[in-house]
Amino acid sequence: MGGGVNAVEIFDPDSTAVVTPELMRQKVVALQDELLQMPQADIVTTHTFLPGVYERKITVPPWTVLTGAAHKTGYRVRLEKGTIAVNRDTEVVMLTAPCEFDAKAGEQRAGRVFEDEVVWVDVYDNADDCQDIPTLEDRLYVVPECGLGDTRKQLALTNEIEGEVLWLDG
Repeated sequence: MGGGVNAVEIFDPDSTAVVTPELMRQKVVALQDELLQMPQADIVTTHTFLPGVYERKITVPPWTVLTGAAHKTGYRVRLEKGTIAVNRDTEVVMLTAPCEFDAKAGEQRAGRVFEDEVVWVDVYDNADDCQDIPTLEDRLYVVPECGLGDTRKQLALTNEIEGEVLWLDG
């Protein structure tokens, strides 16, 4: 982790550090980089399309720490199940289902799930009723190089298969 940013500190309730929006962003990115070095949680993503609306639901196993992508647009969050510690603006708050809130463009979240799985839904305007996931991801997120959820799993599988093919060919 460069720049002395302590990724784990993001969820430390005893931390007295003054957190600016930029420092919170740096902590989330540092945590994302650390998490990518670890085995990945089995997060299930479900896509729902309603007239003018796209909903992306994730079901997150207990005791998971995760990060999301920065968002290009504002959207609505609906926590349907569980309790999660998550950053909002410059602080980490505890959210317990059911609850909803509006999220601003530009935010990237980190979350820590507790003993029960979490069901988290992002709700987006989808004026043209697009149902192509890569197109929606490009519109809505600053997609990290590692991909998002399902894309990340597909990339890992592709890399694993290519590694096996190279090994078999070699």
